[in-house]
Amino acid sequence: MNIKILALMLLAFCAQPVWSQTPPASTAAPDSVALTTRLALRDLWVEHVFWIRNYAIANQAADKQQAKVAADQVVDNATKIANSIAPLYGQPAADQLLKLLAGHWGAVKHYSDATVAKDSKGKQAAVADLTSNAKAIAAFLAKANPNLPEATLVAMLGAHGGHHVAQIDELAAHDYAGEARTWHMMRGHILALADALAAALVKQFPDKF
Repeated sequence: MNIKILALMLLAFCAQPVWSQTPPASTAAPDSVALTTRLALRDLWVEHVFWIRNYAIANQAADKQQAKVAADQVVDNATKIANSIAPLYGQPAADQLLKLLAGHWGAVKHYSDATVAKDSKGKQAAVADLTSNAKAIAAFLAKANPNLPEATLVAMLGAHGGHHVAQIDELAAHDYAGEARTWHMMRGHILALADALAAALVKQFPDKF
């Protein structure tokens, strides 16, 4: 199945955006804010895939309590990311990004739930939702930052979505060796994606970095 999806999250680190944190003059380096932003983005993206993986594991084990904890963390992570862009792009843009991220999570959750239910049509519908949402997020990010080509975003995020789907399928099949390989690729891809986003931000807002 040719899976193209999304999963783009723009920036930040926590409620306090990293680019507004000015280090002491005695320790500041010319690239310190840019580096801090890059590392913060990496943390957020890794948290995204970590908590979705935890949800899939708990969901397949019928552990509703742990599944809820993981789902809440996914939402909290997305909310922090969305709110963090407000200083650069405004609160309406942050609200729009949160809706798009919620759509991404909803589609991945749907795929996980359909896998547990052995609902092949539900899985197909979830992939269709992921594909549509990926295009919407790519368009949003490309419009916000001209250094992020829309076609490139769709391709990069297609790989990210494919990792989610492959991981869920491998966990369901108890193919742990396969899932370990997927996790390795997923984590490396997420870090590369975070770095690309950080570089685009530095280029668009050089005065902030």
